[in-house]
Amino acid sequence: MAMDNFKEEIVVRKRNGFANFTYYLAWTMLVFFGVIGIFMMQAALNTIGSGAFAWGSLIVSLIMIALAALLWIKKDGLRVEYEYTFTNGVLDISMVLNNSKRRYLSEINMKIVDSIGSVNHPSFNRYLSDKNIKRHNWFLNRGANLTYLYFSKNGVRHLVIIEPSQEMLDMINSRGYLNFGVWQG
Repeated sequence: MAMDNFKEEIVVRKRNGFANFTYYLAWTMLVFFGVIGIFMMQAALNTIGSGAFAWGSLIVSLIMIALAALLWIKKDGLRVEYEYTFTNGVLDISMVLNNSKRRYLSEINMKIVDSIGSVNHPSFNRYLSDKNIKRHNWFLNRGANLTYLYFSKNGVRHLVIIEPSQEMLDMINSRGYLNFGVWQG
């Protein structure tokens, strides 16, 4: 019985100080906008019986509550990790938001990949200049050893940029998972 070739990696931001700062700032502003919105709503509702309704307070309260709701929806996107799972020639990529929500991004079978290699390789630049390619930047650290994958799937050409470890790249480039001449490294 043959063993599966399996490798799973989680890519985290190496310098996450700014991301943590913006995350906590978003929480602070969320609470601030929510409290101000509630107080302004209460002030507007208290003027109902007086004959002169406070439209300004109502509008400000709705804006504050909308800003708080927007921050609530977007705050998890400030803490992102990527998960790469390679199993027997298939690379699955997911985005993990705030260590709690997982968003499946793509499954890439290495047999459909037309070109793969380092973003420092000259072959990468020819794909960057093509405006008809759908680009996916699924990496976090710009200084990392970034790798591109170029392929067509469902009639759409894709250029995916990821940051796998050398161990995962060696596994992808072994055992005939890639077609001949695809590796550009």
